[in-house]
Amino acid sequence: MTAYQLQKDLCAEVELVLKDMLFPDPAGNLVHVKAYSQNLPKREQNITIGELMEEDEADDGKDPYPFCVVRLDTGSLKPAHEVQKVKTVLVFGIFDDSLENKGHEALLNIFERVTERFIREPLLNDRYRLNEEEGIEWAVNDEDWYPYYVGAMELTWDTFFVTRKEDKYA
Repeated sequence: MTAYQLQKDLCAEVELVLKDMLFPDPAGNLVHVKAYSQNLPKREQNITIGELMEEDEADDGKDPYPFCVVRLDTGSLKPAHEVQKVKTVLVFGIFDDSLENKGHEALLNIFERVTERFIREPLLNDRYRLNEEEGIEWAVNDEDWYPYYVGAMELTWDTFFVTRKEDKYA
């Protein structure tokens, strides 16, 4: 199975695991986490000749929060007849403009939900297996970006490969 397909499947699984959790977006609506492959989509900027529009006008309310970016970090295949290990990083972004400044709590709840999912059943679509020896690591941003909160999880996957055919000339 390809790393690309793992990335797509992991995006879908994150959205499924978090489907009953709602988070505020910058417009004040409660919405679901949207997962993206590798990067957030680029934002349009309205530029007139000689000047940049006001920030609010340029945004058009298309701030992607809450989000999850599923990044492929590294892959390895050692020895060649074993499974490929693919390290993924799930980057979560949450918007919370409440004065309690507790957006990190939402991130911790997300981490717990995703961790529970893959500890209970380490297989993803019967094609990828969470590498339990590598474990699951998570971290929250230690800088104050109020009202934006960012955290990440690292998971390593074993992908199942077709074994080498017997050498007919050996």
